[in-house]
Amino acid sequence: MNFKIICTLGLCFLFGGCSSMKLSDFDNTTPKFVPENYFNGKLTAYGLVKDINGKIIKTFKGDLFGSWDKNGVGTLDEKFVYNDGEKQTRVWTLTPTKDGKYIGTAGDIVGDAIMSVNGNTVMMDYTMKVPYNDSTINLNVKDWLHLQEDGVIINHSKMKKFGITVGELVITIIKDFPKK
Repeated sequence: MNFKIICTLGLCFLFGGCSSMKLSDFDNTTPKFVPENYFNGKLTAYGLVKDINGKIIKTFKGDLFGSWDKNGVGTLDEKFVYNDGEKQTRVWTLTPTKDGKYIGTAGDIVGDAIMSVNGNTVMMDYTMKVPYNDSTINLNVKDWLHLQEDGVIINHSKMKKFGITVGELVITIIKDFPKK
């Protein structure tokens, strides 16, 4: 690799990192995102998966169900069906911490996911085992969930390997409120 390419890549990483979103960007935004309220009951998700070039490679629908026990620990059971027929289940356990965050665990998550909340936004930061060829690879994921009016969440996620974005998710989650 020549010097000009290395410098250009370095500048892209430097300036790209300076403009990244921060949880504090959502101070005082509404409606207030309270995970114990929102992730309680039935939810429906619609999403798409993009590859490294931004091309949509899969779409999916998800049926989610959240509940919380008397100790404040949440369970979010996610069942996804992709347009190619693939099915995936992930069950999150969300444990509140004393500093207002949550520790998330699930079968395909490496270690703990850290979930932070501010205003109308939740940010989750974690490493996920993803199927790749006949094995798995670990990808770093940053999920941003933004609660909108009428119980809709707009979720966007970046999946990175060695600091380079290799895929993205865009998801809309709709809370199924009980019929009156």
